Amino acid sequence: MKKRIIILTAMMAFMLTGCQENPKSSIVVNKDMDKLIEQAQETGSGIEGVGGEYDIYKTEISDESLHVTLNVDAKVDIPEADQMSVFRVQQTPITQELLNKVIEELAGSETLYDGCLLSVRTRDVVAEEIQQVKAKLENVDQTEEEVNREVMREEYEGALKRLQAEYENAPSQLQWETYKSDGVIHTVEDMKNLYPNNEFYEWQHDLNSTGDVFYGVSDGKDGNYKSIFVQNNENLGNAFRYRSSKNGYEFTAVAYVSGTNLDKDRRNGLWKTDEQTDDNAISQKLWQEMSGESTEIVEYVNEPTTISETEALTIADGFMEKIGLSESFKYEKGGLYCEILDIRSGDGAEHPGYRKEWILRYSRNMDNVFVTYVPASKHEEGWNGNEYVKRDWPVECIEFRITDEGIVGFDYNAPLEIIETVVEDAGMKSFDEVKETFEKMAMVANAEESVAEGSTGTMICVEKVILGYTRISEADSYDTGLLVPVWDFMGTVTNSYGVSNYGSVLTINAIDGSVINRSVGY
Repeated sequence: MKKRIIILTAMMAFMLTGCQENPKSSIVVNKDMDKLIEQAQETGSGIEGVGGEYDIYKTEISDESLHVTLNVDAKVDIPEADQMSVFRVQQTPITQELLNKVIEELAGSETLYDGCLLSVRTRDVVAEEIQQVKAKLENVDQTEEEVNREVMREEYEGALKRLQAEYENAPSQLQWETYKSDGVIHTVEDMKNLYPNNEFYEWQHDLNSTGDVFYGVSDGKDGNYKSIFVQNNENLGNAFRYRSSKNGYEFTAVAYVSGTNLDKDRRNGLWKTDEQTDDNAISQKLWQEMSGESTEIVEYVNEPTTISETEALTIADGFMEKIGLSESFKYEKGGLYCEILDIRSGDGAEHPGYRKEWILRYSRNMDNVFVTYVPASKHEEGWNGNEYVKRDWPVECIEFRITDEGIVGFDYNAPLEIIETVVEDAGMKSFDEVKETFEKMAMVANAEESVAEGSTGTMICVEKVILGYTRISEADSYDTGLLVPVWDFMGTVTNSYGVSNYGSVLTINAIDGSVINRSVGY
């Protein structure tokens, strides 16, 4: 099978606050967790009144020196809750108990095999590639310019040598029974030793040498190709993914942990359906942009979605209750989408296509207040002494993909554990107090030193203000943090070159009024 990895989810979701340089301001720097907790304890008086007189917030500000225009026409979303608090949290791994429950609900008694077998190539497949490379070698004088011939000849000869070695060790036929899964999460090191020289576990070891993994697939004999992937990775995050399709194995073993951007972003092979949308035209354009291929891509009509949103939510709610997560998570957002799938057929052919499905996101809910979902990981990258560090702490969320078949996708990203309630009924700044900070810092954070010719600069359009929770942490902590009340100003930033991003334009701590940079975590 042609080897290709197309990551259709946002591997690294660079949202607006994560892409901007943090302004050098006392509002932003020198943050102190103990002082923040003390301030939260001072004037707790419930949530009533923090929104002031605002239901709709409107303003327009332009600054030619910063090359920024800010337009706000936003609903101010205050949760129906009595109070907001401060909670201490920590990252927690995907457990064997959760894996067992999901397997029971979505795979039942079906036999699962280790998904690494999907990367095993038989002699027939390798032999076909050998013939293709030989043909290129024989025609190198006709197909390459003279200056490139020796380089390409050497490259083809090296490829032949590697393929011939692979051929000698490749099985004549894939023996599924030798890959039967025990259904248990193991260390990556153990799986690498169990399946030596396997391409998948070599790759996993490079990404997650000290972590845990589970990768199980069904044999597809019932017409449904199921895959389950679990990773506990201290650098990239912990995640659970399940997919099912009638058209082949959808690739679930993506190392980076991120939820789906459900807002105004078609770049990752996803778009919301409506009567005016030409789905086939959109899918073809996106496919070419992502893959560089002109292969025809069509809708998977054998996986229809005709059920209503209410029916889809009933299915998701029932599943959440069965696996024991219904008390901690509530439905936050979703809709009917088209999504291009990364299908691995396993038969040497490719069948690119998209599927219509309900995508439903569930977020943690504390006392009727959501942890606001923004797909921007806390990110650290650089040298720490002699060690190069690259780490992410993604935002927690659960997502379902549901069709007429039922649940065809289930993700649990970056699970949290609530350790304690640090402050109950925290004192918070009102919207009147934080909007001035927003109007100042949104302009500064998005300033451009120079602009594209003919452009007036950056345009910021804010359409919603949300009072919710977000996770913050101290600069030297990657495993623990606090859930604190924040004001998120949601909208689109379009720079002078026409590049747009939708997300949180600015996140302001509702306790002390400081600006939170989600990419650094505080």
